[in-house]
Amino acid sequence: MPSQIVLHQPESEKIIRYSLNNSIPVAEELFQKLTEKGYNFLRNHRINNYSFDFYCPSLKIAIEIDGYAHEFSDVHNQDAPKKLHIHSLGITVLRFTDHQILVDIEEVFRALKHQIKLSTKSIYVV
Repeated sequence: MPSQIVLHQPESEKIIRYSLNNSIPVAEELFQKLTEKGYNFLRNHRINNYSFDFYCPSLKIAIEIDGYAHEFSDVHNQDAPKKLHIHSLGITVLRFTDHQILVDIEEVFRALKHQIKLSTKSIYVV
């Protein structure tokens, strides 16, 4: 009986493939849920040289969906200047993994509602 060679993908490779294959459907799902709940976010919005998955100008809240690539230090280091610049513009960035969006979308909305509450409290008239 001939022997069969079975190649097993390492776990990390499976995770990378899953993340790459599902990043667009995850963004679609989040956009659909945001719209259903009455949130007005723009998709793939650019601010200066930086792009965000979702952005709400009236609340100055951006949402980024982090896939597996954001786990690498070089990608994380590239995000540092973006964080500083965006913070200087008064924009809050909420970051969620694609896994969080797929598995616990309600937690994503709890975090969003909390940030909206904080954002609206900081607006005052002098």
